[in-house]
Parts: sequence; C-alpha cells; structure tokens
Amino acid sequence: MRRAAAEGRNPRQLIGGILLAAGQSRRFAPRQKLLEPWHGEPLVRRAARHLVDAGLEPIVVVISDDERYADALAGLPLRLVTNPAPELGIGGSIGIGLSLLPDTTEAALIAVGDQPHLTGDAIAELVRAFSPGRIVVPRYGDHRGNPPIFDRRFFSELLRLTDDRGGQVVVAAHPEAVVEVGLSAAMGDDVDRPEDWPA
Repeated sequence: MRRAAAEGRNPRQLIGGILLAAGQSRRFAPRQKLLEPWHGEPLVRRAARHLVDAGLEPIVVVISDDERYADALAGLPLRLVTNPAPELGIGGSIGIGLSLLPDTTEAALIAVGDQPHLTGDAIAELVRAFSPGRIVVPRYGDHRGNPPIFDRRFFSELLRLTDDRGGQVVVAAHPEAVVEVGLSAAMGDDVDRPEDWPA
C-alpha cells in the first residue's frame, strides 16, 4: 500500500538521508574533525548540504553532544539527534537515524561526514539507480564505499548493528540485491588527519 500511495511522487522524496556525525575523531584529537573548515565551510555542513542538494527528504543528522554542531548546521532542512553513546560504534548511530525516518520512507541513504569530494550530483546519481528491494553501493575505482542506499526491507538488519562495521555487514549478506554505481575514485576519499586538509 505504501508503494501504491507513493506513485507519482518524486522518487527522491521516498529516500531519507542519515548523516553519521557522532564519531570520536581520535586521529584528529583534540579537535573535532567534522567541525573543522573545508574551504571555509565546516566539514559536517558540507556533507549535509550535499544531501540536501541531492533532494533527500527527510535528512537526519546523528551528532555527538557537542553544542557546536547546531551552529554549524543552522539554516539547513535537517533533523538533528544526539547519540548518547557514540563510543559504542556507528551501528548505534544508524539505528537512531533509522528510528526517526517516517513510515513512508522507502529507503535510506547512509552517509558519513568526512567525504568532502562527494557531490550532491553524485549522490543524486546513486538515488536514480535505486529500485525497490535493492541496495545501491558506490564503487570508487577498485573498491566499494559510502554512502550506500538500503531498501526498507533491510532496515531490521541495520537496526541490529552494534559495532563499527556499519552497513557493510548487510551489504555482504545480500550480494544478490546489490547494484553498483561507478563514481570518480576521488569522491571516495575520506579525510582523517590534519595533513589531509587543503593548504
């Protein structure tokens, strides 16, 4: 019934976005990596803005209890939620994000905040590749990466994740459902250390 009722709607409005931004940034300590500026914009805001540009709705950003996140993300159409125990891994953040998506959401794109080269257009390309029952995974050269898109039928498995492996466990368990989309290898690069920042 949910799919029938959705006929005629923009398919991007059926795919929610979850941005995982509650990580510990141990290799960046004592600074908070996602709040550092990338070409004048906090890294987390850049990631969230690209999800908005791709047309995802709603977008849930799972953050730590650092109050600076609200300022960094002000003015964007997002729902912010705090993960009270980020040290337990991204599995908990995924579960928190999924729990806030409405029942009408057909699928969820799960993004990380430290891929500054990943554009809104590239995310929209992943969204266009989605079809019911599938998992869409970007391929960056010789490897897969983030952000995957999971059909709702995989939500129950995602909700059971308890460690830092994240959605790759579910992807590996369902090879028959996976659709790969090739993107520029540079878009898959993440930034983990101060020396990864532009001069």
